[in-house]
Amino acid sequence: MKHKTLEKWRELITQQQSSELSIVDFCKMLRLSTSSFYKFRGQLQEPDNPPRFVKASKPDIDKTIQPSVSVRLGEVSLSFPTPC
Repeated sequence: MKHKTLEKWRELITQQQSSELSIVDFCKMLRLSTSSFYKFRGQLQEPDNPPRFVKASKPDIDKTIQPSVSVRLGEVSLSFPTPC
């Protein structure tokens, strides 16, 4: 069976989760494409069971602040601007 229905993928994903096999080993055993397994697992992800990883984004940096490094030894203080 080359093309599987969404319901069949749902069953396979449930089987893998209840097995003690990794996704790679499970797919090898059943001759499934791991990329297809991950693709359908993502499509069938339950809304109340979000993925464990989320895409991180860089915060916006305030360009008006000039970062620097300061060294203080007793009464003497040196400051060096850092390149951005």
